[in-house]
Amino acid sequence: MNYSRVPIKHFDPDNRVKSLDVQTLVPYTIEEVAAEASRCIGCGLCIEGCPARIDVPGFQIAVKNGNLAEGLKINFEKLPFVGVCGSVCPHPCEDNCLLDDNNGPVATRHIKRFISENSPDYREMLDVVQNDLGGHPRVAIIGAGPSGLSAAFYLSINGIQVDVFEQTEKPGGMMVHGIPDFRLSRDTVEKETDHVLSYGAKIHYNAKIGRDVQFDELVQKYDAVYIAIGNWKPSKTRTPGVDLKGVYHALDFLGQVNYGKKIEVGESVAIIGGGFTAFDAARISFRLGAKKVIVMYRRAVTDRPGYPSSNANEELDEAEEERVQFIWEVTPIEYVGENGKVKGIKYWKNEMVDKGTGRREPVPIKDKEYLVEVDTVIEATGQKGDFSFIPREMMKKINVTPSGDLIVNQYNMTSFPGIFAGGDITNSRKDIISGVADSGRASMGMLFYFKDMGKIDSVPAKLINFERGPYGESYY
Repeated sequence: MNYSRVPIKHFDPDNRVKSLDVQTLVPYTIEEVAAEASRCIGCGLCIEGCPARIDVPGFQIAVKNGNLAEGLKINFEKLPFVGVCGSVCPHPCEDNCLLDDNNGPVATRHIKRFISENSPDYREMLDVVQNDLGGHPRVAIIGAGPSGLSAAFYLSINGIQVDVFEQTEKPGGMMVHGIPDFRLSRDTVEKETDHVLSYGAKIHYNAKIGRDVQFDELVQKYDAVYIAIGNWKPSKTRTPGVDLKGVYHALDFLGQVNYGKKIEVGESVAIIGGGFTAFDAARISFRLGAKKVIVMYRRAVTDRPGYPSSNANEELDEAEEERVQFIWEVTPIEYVGENGKVKGIKYWKNEMVDKGTGRREPVPIKDKEYLVEVDTVIEATGQKGDFSFIPREMMKKINVTPSGDLIVNQYNMTSFPGIFAGGDITNSRKDIISGVADSGRASMGMLFYFKDMGKIDSVPAKLINFERGPYGESYY
């Protein structure tokens, strides 16, 4: 029997860089997905690798048996965004696969995508049984990204009244603001957000907390608040010339493009950074007309974010297919301008030094400066949460990490009773599947909190060990 991984095909890179919405990967055929799902031996190591503890063998075996509805239901036990994660999940489950060193891990993400794309009507296929726990407490969710909307789903199907406050005019958060269409179809996001909201959660658009709605009013009006705002505050460098025209932060750059704005990037673009956002900015630059795109990162290729993982290798391979160039181990020292417009980057080369901290550190070699000419610079240098909407006296009661993330307990409640938080502002992974896992724990925590406060009559017996996600048995 052939246990080799069924390879996923790629659309031609020369053609796909001509469009913002042509997907990178060719979906599995029914024959391919059946063959790939049949490779699963059911060991369950993948479950421990998944932040949401999805029953990966369960849905893969269901697909092998031709039962897509069962595969969809198993995913929805822990994950309302099957198609989204089928497109962009970093799939840490695959890195735990027993077959990883033997002809490749089972292609969990591609199987998940097949389930979603061949399940046209989630609501009909799932036939969700909605609970009524009595009391009908109210929850305010701040942010309509994957974590906020997942919490809205799990709370809504338990009869909780949910109001979602979203500062933009559409749901999805970074799924629509930060991830390019060619990696995550907008149709997929719309299909899954519409489904999540169909169970009764109300969403308020263009409702920025601290401007249109005050945070302390939410705390008083609602029985619990879930903060799932994501990291939307760009972390810009202090490189001289950062204010020149043609210098962007990747978060702003991607947001403008994803909302339909045409940005003139010129012929040569440099990306500062080596994470997945940097790769997205690089690849989208080609689609905007750039002829040459360079990613400049201060560390070595083996020290880039996400490495080592199969997802990091895939991201690099796809970028190299599209002829993205890389300059590793460099430190930009100045963005050179002419008439107020960026024209180049001066930089030093770095030496990677082991300082005993567990990760090699870049040390600039300053005896020689180098110059690369560019028309656009995009800083993919990270972002962080903005908690300025929380009143100062209230914020003093909420514990934070040295890096500024909110500290939560095992049910994602902060040190302020009744205020829960999840997603990028609480976990170190800062990816969609981890944000969804946070929403499951927070949903459980809110129901236990409501029961302790006498606001609901009971908590479903199906709610068990939070480490295994929001529900331990089927709702379907």
